[in-house]
Amino acid sequence: MSRSFDVIVVGNGVLANATARALTLQEPGIRVAIVGPAARPRAATVAAGAMLGCFGEITTTLLKTEIGRTKVDLAYRATRLWPEWVEGLNAGLAKEDHVTIRNGTYVINNNMSGTIEDANYDAIRRTLAKYEEPFEEIDPGKVPGLDPADDCRPLRALFIPGEGTVDSGALLNAYTASARRSERITLVDDSVVSLRLEGSKLAGVVTASGETLSADKVLLAAGVDTQTVLDQHPDLARRIPRVFPGGGCSIVLESEVAAPAGVIRTPNRAFACGLHAVHRGDKRVYVGATNHVVPRPFEKPVANNVLFLLECALDQLNRAYAYHSAQIVTMNAGNRPVPIDGCPIVGDTSIPGLWILTGTYRDGLHLSPLLAQDLARRMFGKPAQHEVLFKLFKPERRPLALRTREEAVEDAVLHYAAVGYEHGMNIPRVGWHRTFSRMYRNVANSIYDALESDHIMPPEFLPMIDNDREKWVPFFRNYLRELTRA
Repeated sequence: MSRSFDVIVVGNGVLANATARALTLQEPGIRVAIVGPAARPRAATVAAGAMLGCFGEITTTLLKTEIGRTKVDLAYRATRLWPEWVEGLNAGLAKEDHVTIRNGTYVINNNMSGTIEDANYDAIRRTLAKYEEPFEEIDPGKVPGLDPADDCRPLRALFIPGEGTVDSGALLNAYTASARRSERITLVDDSVVSLRLEGSKLAGVVTASGETLSADKVLLAAGVDTQTVLDQHPDLARRIPRVFPGGGCSIVLESEVAAPAGVIRTPNRAFACGLHAVHRGDKRVYVGATNHVVPRPFEKPVANNVLFLLECALDQLNRAYAYHSAQIVTMNAGNRPVPIDGCPIVGDTSIPGLWILTGTYRDGLHLSPLLAQDLARRMFGKPAQHEVLFKLFKPERRPLALRTREEAVEDAVLHYAAVGYEHGMNIPRVGWHRTFSRMYRNVANSIYDALESDHIMPPEFLPMIDNDREKWVPFFRNYLRELTRA
């Protein structure tokens, strides 16, 4: 027997829950199913620092193209939506389930990762000035909660009072509590394995337990698991940029050291979002995060990632974690949805009634109030506030270009260098930095040559391809050719 709904939302992370809430706020009487395993074994949010950061995520690459600048502008607009969104969510919850925004982000620029961090720090500062966003350049030695080893001390720091964080676990718990209180939302503890089609018409979904759920509208918002569903429908999947896991790990420490009031972070570096420490309680601090584009999702924390984060915490954040015997409260693993062009996948498809919301990489949680409300409007034929989302990031598209090949190669060299420096690489002073750069420039160029495609994949994909060229070069070469044909 099939249960029927007006909308089925596939996935139960922040984007899925936010969109379900937006739909019920907008459409009186609507019945929505949120389908996803309660444990969320591969989700991004469970391991996220949940920084509400537009400016902290700025990079030189983003500012070079209209697409990148559009992403920055959308992130800026999303920041303004959070206070009202959280206030509305809290209004329907018991006090113990409330979500709190902690404002205040310190961006530090240390010398642990090469010149890419310097360039991105400058890009952050320029963009703050452009948007006339309040910020203050401060003495890096006076950042509250920061006490690194002497050889890891930051050279510059700035404070952004309007950016902050929420507790990602508390946010998910709030959405779950809100859904359970709602008469119009049904939580289904299951996984979707495929769409249910009757001819060319969408009829609903089929779950792993064998249940069929019926609806005229389905939203695929399951992060990296969206690709798993799409793979069951290859004719559609071949027209949509493929999504890979951006596997990452984070840890939460507890000690007598006072936690940061909000966020302490570096600029983006080393193929990742930089090092960051985030408040998780008076004596608890979240430390994150690593990022690796990988073939299969992380389901458990990876040992060398956890070791790396511990070393970063003790060296670059606060050496007192060692003096006060900080304890590991939790180790987390999660997977960001990373498309092969690095851009979101948002909107309707050629199957009437089927919508997709994924591919948000590191920005999904921060963008969620904006994406959810605009998508809810569009799903019921109303104009969105930000129509550019549905024009630029539509699911069935050619991969978008954020870099020329030359820019991608140079970005890759800088990221490889940052990875090396963060892991203690020591390059001899005379001439070897040029040898190192030339070596990784050759690595990047040889991969792009082998792919034989006009589409320049983001540098984040190069380490995965380089680790197993025999498998991934023909895979991506063939995939990109098929996508172009489609």
